[in-house]
Order: sequence, then C-alpha cells, then structure tokens
Amino acid sequence: GCPGVLAVLGLEAAALGECELTRLLQDKLQYEMRLQYMKHYFPIDYTVQVQYEEVLRPSNITRLRNGTVSEAALRYLWFHVSSQAVLRIREVLPEKHPSWKYTQELCQLFDALGEEYSKYQQ
Repeated sequence: GCPGVLAVLGLEAAALGECELTRLLQDKLQYEMRLQYMKHYFPIDYTVQVQYEEVLRPSNITRLRNGTVSEAALRYLWFHVSSQAVLRIREVLPEKHPSWKYTQELCQLFDALGEEYSKYQQ
C-alpha cells in the first residue's frame, strides 16, 4: 500500500486520480482486511439493515455489462453502492470500535473518489 498517502489523505487524495484511488481502495478492501474489520470485530448475529436495491450482485453486473451500460457507468455504480454501504456501517459503529479507523479511511478514500467522479458527467 501507500501508508504515506493514507496518512495525509485529506489533502493529497484529491490529486491522486481515479486509478490510484481505486487501487488504494482495492488494497483496503482485500478479503483479509474485510474479514478482520467487518466480521471478526463484529458481534455474532450483528446486522446492518439494507434495502434490496442496495445489494450489488455479480449476476446484475454481468447483465448490465452484457447490455448497453458503459464501463465508466459500472465503475460509478460500484462506487455509489460501496460508499453507501460503508456509510451505513459507520452509522452504527461507536468511535471506540476496533473497525472505526478502518471505516474512516475507507470513507476518506470514497470521498476522494467521489470528488474525482464529480469532474465527469455521469
């Protein structure tokens, strides 16, 4: 990863561009990290309520990809659904929770990516 980038994310992230921000998010969202911060640190039977429309399934992506949806639109869809999911989790986490810092870093990366996407017409 880029620990220096994450340390000064508030100022530097906006200058990174979509590809670098996506790579940083990919690093943060690796299976092992999600398992540690989003499963092991949560109590058994702990749930966050989501609407059916908020779940992004691989079959839906395949259907969209086979249709007329552009790759840029699919990337924006992934960004929107993922950032909203992280915000939902943040709503229920107390600040002293072991996953607080991890989700805060995810939110900062998604915010920076949102700034990048706001430059484009969607």
